[in-house]
Amino acid sequence: MRVLIIGAMGLVGRRVLLQRLSLGDQVTVMSRDAKRARRMLVALGLTGIDVVEGDPAVPGPWQASVDGQDVVIMLAGAGIADRRWSAKYVRLLRDSRVDGMYQVVQAIEQATDRPSLLLAASAVGYYGDRGSVLTDEHAPAGDDTLADICVHWENQAIQAEPLCRVVRMRFGVVLDASGGALAKMMPIFKKGLGGRLGSGRQYMSWVAWHDVVGAIDHFMDHPDTHGAFNVVSPNAVTNRDFTRALAEILHRPAFMPVPGPALRLVVGGLASTLLTGQRAWPSKLMESGYDFVHPVLEHALAAVLNLDAAPPKPRRVASTALRAMPGPPRLVVVDVDGLLPDATKTRTVLQRFAATSAQIVLATSDGLELSRRFIHRSGQAFPMIVADGGCILSGDGDRVVSSRVLSDDVVSDVLEVAQSLDEPLQLTFETTDGDVVQFETGKGGSIDLPPSIFRIRARGSEAPKVLFESQVRDRLWKLRRIAMHVSTEGVVEIIHPLADRGIAIQDVARRLGTPRETVMAVVSCERSSGLAEWSGFSVALSDAPATIQGLADVTTDAASEDGIAEALESWILAADPQSTENA
Repeated sequence: MRVLIIGAMGLVGRRVLLQRLSLGDQVTVMSRDAKRARRMLVALGLTGIDVVEGDPAVPGPWQASVDGQDVVIMLAGAGIADRRWSAKYVRLLRDSRVDGMYQVVQAIEQATDRPSLLLAASAVGYYGDRGSVLTDEHAPAGDDTLADICVHWENQAIQAEPLCRVVRMRFGVVLDASGGALAKMMPIFKKGLGGRLGSGRQYMSWVAWHDVVGAIDHFMDHPDTHGAFNVVSPNAVTNRDFTRALAEILHRPAFMPVPGPALRLVVGGLASTLLTGQRAWPSKLMESGYDFVHPVLEHALAAVLNLDAAPPKPRRVASTALRAMPGPPRLVVVDVDGLLPDATKTRTVLQRFAATSAQIVLATSDGLELSRRFIHRSGQAFPMIVADGGCILSGDGDRVVSSRVLSDDVVSDVLEVAQSLDEPLQLTFETTDGDVVQFETGKGGSIDLPPSIFRIRARGSEAPKVLFESQVRDRLWKLRRIAMHVSTEGVVEIIHPLADRGIAIQDVARRLGTPRETVMAVVSCERSSGLAEWSGFSVALSDAPATIQGLADVTTDAASEDGIAEALESWILAADPQSTENA
């Protein structure tokens, strides 16, 4: 196979070059500096390789080298983290990628014997800051500087789609000891001076270089692959967890966090990219049959650094030393899933909370009716995040303070999907006015839908429910027009895409003027990942899923209502001077 690698002397390019040569391909290398490229090839023990000199961002004789190739791999572009992000360097980042891709596509168009495949590099920075939201290739583009660069970068590659097959490879942080981000970290971490960036809660989508090479082989071997692909491990981690894993495998401490303001002084606009992140998910890559070589971070680091993987440390739980916030929490949000409307023990514990100086907010997947019943029975004023953020109830339960309402188009599309099925489904429409409208499809007739619907629930036998979920996912969820959950009872729940507990508590905190670092969360279910991520301090119940316990700062010994009591007594009441005075 005849392969042209543009940017072959870069971090990824060198690995791809060696792989393609090992497979017997006829490889042509393109570089801005042919002499330097030849010296590097000799250092790698490679001779007799065709080297073409040229700047891909500028038209020139180099474009003739595209003619007659089977595959063009475009990896060129100024390094994202090579320099401080001044306005001038951001222009270079943009021009080297956007103009470079444009000229490559022009060369393909002008070629007599066109390549059959263009592999075009991009980055998961395309999505902007996505927090803890699992982000596949269907997610929309972000709106920050790097996202804007990636959008224009990819738009140029898309122009080649009428000419050949195009795969846009959205890379995460490539782990390679010979260069890139990891090589920059190593000297600092080896001295025991490593630490998280900012809060460390931002996600890092990473990939071992072995899987970058493997994915490119996969794309070349599978002609049915095309479009955008997240080339990342299926196990993204937070910056804090990455820092911990790297320090452990090097047997060094990592206690030197880099505050956000200091990072901005050093790297300029790049700080915004480093302090935010994406939890990218390689949906299309896995669906196309790719099997990751190193899907787990600890094993990937061990392979990349040629070290033995550090044994996992046991999870620290609450039975040992008390870990507290810097000061008493001012806002506390507590998961009460599965406990409404009675939860006698929880109500008793919460009543003690009236003696503290903090505001307590409850979070649940339940609807307005059960939430209001709980508030009225408790005899206390507890605002509630209802339906995972679909609504926020006032402390007395009488009014909806804010809501995320589904658009009329979305409601209509959901109803259309349900009515298209051969077997019936029972649909429930919940409104911010407290109305609950039920409708069974398959019986004919029509329905007058009320306004302000914040949640739709679908029940039925398994076959139509699976079809319904699949069609709604393809038609609405993949376009980020909705969020969708399946309850433990198998009920399909459809809510607004921004209906999220983490987003809801941010709304409450803004209304109260409460800083993030004084917000505490007591979490128990997967739907509270946003809460655990955003809050300044989080406690997971012992029966919470492992992923939630991994996100939280500490874990209780007890479960369910006993766990809530333990969390409130150990980390809130004990830390609040007002409750001590009133004792």
